[in-house]
Amino acid sequence: MTSFKNLEDFETLFFKKMRGLSENDGATKERIKKFYELIILKDKASPEAPTNKKTLRRISIVLTTFCNLKCVWCHREEKHVKDAGYLSKNMNFDLLMNLLPQLKGFEVLTWGGLGEPMLYKHFYEVTKEARKYFKIVKTTCNGTTLNERNIFKLRDSGLNFLEVSIDGFDNEANMKLRGAHEDKIIKSLEFLSANTDIPLQINTVVSQENYDSLLGAIEKLKNVKNIIMMHTIPLFMTKHMQELGIEALDIAKYKRLLSKWDEDIKKNNLKWELSPNIKQVEYDPVSFMKQKHNICFSPYEDPTINIDGEIVPCSRLQHLGIGNVFKEGFDEVWNGEKMKKFRGEQLEGNYGNLCQRECSMKVTSRKSDQEREKALKTIHRDINI
Repeated sequence: MTSFKNLEDFETLFFKKMRGLSENDGATKERIKKFYELIILKDKASPEAPTNKKTLRRISIVLTTFCNLKCVWCHREEKHVKDAGYLSKNMNFDLLMNLLPQLKGFEVLTWGGLGEPMLYKHFYEVTKEARKYFKIVKTTCNGTTLNERNIFKLRDSGLNFLEVSIDGFDNEANMKLRGAHEDKIIKSLEFLSANTDIPLQINTVVSQENYDSLLGAIEKLKNVKNIIMMHTIPLFMTKHMQELGIEALDIAKYKRLLSKWDEDIKKNNLKWELSPNIKQVEYDPVSFMKQKHNICFSPYEDPTINIDGEIVPCSRLQHLGIGNVFKEGFDEVWNGEKMKKFRGEQLEGNYGNLCQRECSMKVTSRKSDQEREKALKTIHRDINI
């Protein structure tokens, strides 16, 4: 399905697939309307994003860019990120504590980014403070910090959703790809499940490199009772991946993997959801917007604040800050001149080199290369064509 006759058609396809944890149907419909506006009006659409915080998917905040692992497909390994001087830094604690009440209205706060959030010195303290203002406070972690002591601290902090990244289940793949033994992580998750009620989501990058190791994932995880979702992430074919010779997984194998997981979930009487499931794998709304309409929706619904307090174009371009929320406040920056300029250039089809490489966005702008680059440089000096 590549076109829609009306808003109802659009809602039928995407309503249950809109990612995030919001239970507010009205907010979800507002997000869908913005999708629809961009598809129908294209370059005539408004470059302003929704301002109702419940409408936005979440707010993501990067606490640290320190990490104790070296995952082969992490964006930390990209040359442009290393050259930006963005790594090995921590967010200012006092500035963050002052910012949190200003973000009240978002339903979901995610601690994430190009580091291991639980290495942040004040992780449990800021999580406890954040729960005063957000219905859901969640983090993505690599699992290595989940020792018994930290699990009880997690419980007491009020964290109420935990995503754990595991990319192999055969005693070798996760060590090779991430630098950690999955068996040890799984034992920690079993302990967490026995001592807390924190819901768990397992995040797994899928590629040709680790396909075979993923087939037995459900059997290995079946005793982790807090799991509610298995989330697979198709490999982003960055230049770094191409240089390493790592290939994306073809759609037929991807579906076979999900089918195997679905069978194992039913066989073990588990109440786990697959995201995406086998029917949804080709119809992720964000991917659909990019592939079918050459539009990226992240700058309209998925704000990320980087380590320096800067709003960034998307979570994969964390080093490109285009407005400081510590100095100007979230509302001023989110629909500030630079963010609107960034969205406007995208609507015209003027995508920078990283958007073209990371997400295969196509340049359709009628501007000359010189005009294109000049426009993008007014947004951030490091955006190139």
